[in-house]
Amino acid sequence: MDILSQLWSLLGLLTVLQNILPAQLLSLLHSLIESLQDLISQYSYFDIPEFNGYCGVDINDLYRHVNLYLNSVNSSATASTCRRFSLSRSRSSNCISFTIAPNHTIHDSFNGHSLCWTHQVDTVQDSLEEKRSFTLKLPKRHRHMLLSPYLQHVTSRAEEFERVSRERRLFTNNGNASYESGWVSVPFRHPSTFETLALEPQLKRQIMEDLKAFSSGREYYHRVGRAWKRGYLLYGPPGSGKSSLIAAMANYLCYDVYDLELTKVTDNSDLRALLIQTSNRSIIVIEDIDCSLDLTADRMLKATTATATRRKRSSSSGYNKDPGSGNYQLLEESGRVTLSGLLNFTDGLWSCCGEERIIVFTTNHRDKVDPALVRCGRMDVHVSLGPCGMHAFKALAMNYLGIEEHSLFDVVESCIRSGGALTPAQIGEILLRNRGSNADLAMTEVVSAMQTRILSSGGTEHLNTSIEYEDTVTLTRSPQSVLTVGSSPENWDSSPGKISGKKRKAKFLVRLRSLTKSGSGRRGV
Repeated sequence: MDILSQLWSLLGLLTVLQNILPAQLLSLLHSLIESLQDLISQYSYFDIPEFNGYCGVDINDLYRHVNLYLNSVNSSATASTCRRFSLSRSRSSNCISFTIAPNHTIHDSFNGHSLCWTHQVDTVQDSLEEKRSFTLKLPKRHRHMLLSPYLQHVTSRAEEFERVSRERRLFTNNGNASYESGWVSVPFRHPSTFETLALEPQLKRQIMEDLKAFSSGREYYHRVGRAWKRGYLLYGPPGSGKSSLIAAMANYLCYDVYDLELTKVTDNSDLRALLIQTSNRSIIVIEDIDCSLDLTADRMLKATTATATRRKRSSSSGYNKDPGSGNYQLLEESGRVTLSGLLNFTDGLWSCCGEERIIVFTTNHRDKVDPALVRCGRMDVHVSLGPCGMHAFKALAMNYLGIEEHSLFDVVESCIRSGGALTPAQIGEILLRNRGSNADLAMTEVVSAMQTRILSSGGTEHLNTSIEYEDTVTLTRSPQSVLTVGSSPENWDSSPGKISGKKRKAKFLVRLRSLTKSGSGRRGV
């Protein structure tokens, strides 16, 4: 009782002194007490407010990074030290956000040292607003050695967590590039991944390694003086999986996708405006580049109107230099996207206005694309996507039917070798149609379709014409799909193992006879 009485007496005295002493003296005493505590304490404290400055207008990015960082460690052992979290979910994220409850503390460790984060929330006097900040507590003796590396660790992990957890978007241009935003978007929820993609294992591994090296190559690209971007050319017959590969790339890197429709772009200025409005960490896609616009018209114009060019040189409004060939050519058409404009879009000065971007062109016919568009430095990686090889077919069978082995796999392999390979889209449609039936029935229909393909390619002139491009890709390469880094147009026809059409026809009957024997033997089992 005596102790309690003394405490009450002391509190009463402090209250009286607080009412009697001037505010300036009280503030001085408070500062002296804090200085004495800092001198005695073994720890240093750093406040990170939510807003910068006295007025609190500019958002403090470090506060946001700390919040994201603490989200990234909420499932680890360090989070078990905090007794209370606040949960929330925003429209732009696909996961639940964890925030330390007001005035609670979470412990962390870095380089063998213990640190603490406290979420301070104070109510502003005579206002409903709250003043938020994070307070970092770390050992005073090691603060100079710990502070900068630890904050860099917090920032890098926060950015990675934000990239992975945020909702990805699929953008398309709306034809109004001159306005504030020339893009409209919807959530990007394509389910394609490299695990479900029907690709040969070697090709899949090469693409994933290239993407990983690109996404982590910020310092390397800056050191060598190159823009942090990479170009992919995906070519192959319809249904070979070009769009699915793009979706798998976006899901693997957690990038947004910008689907650029060139027919909606008015001119080169609008094209540059659209490029400026794209964000970092994104994939810019131009599908069917050979069909989107007549981009080769600029080159043909000079060859067919050379005489007219010389006559109009003095009165012409201007010339445009083709960065791909180094020649000057007259642009008689105005108000349209030109080859020169698209070249500057992919590899000019304006292509450096952002970082960590991938530009993807797709085409069914690589030989119809202007060589200047697909040279090294613009399209760095060329990916040939053909009909399914055996590994890709097994991946489809596993995805659609849930089977790893089947008695007809040997027959399918014989069909593929004999020229009866189908595209992933064709096989996927057959398997999807038979998903509710027995796996034997689905496999039998696939074999039947492959055998029909072989017979049709050998006996019908119309079908020979329709699959001419597929034969060029399918029967000349093993595996069916190929990745080429640094390919040049002049080397396209020098692929090893190319078989001429006459030799292929000469060996066709031998393959078909072998296939028939194999198939009949299997059915008799």
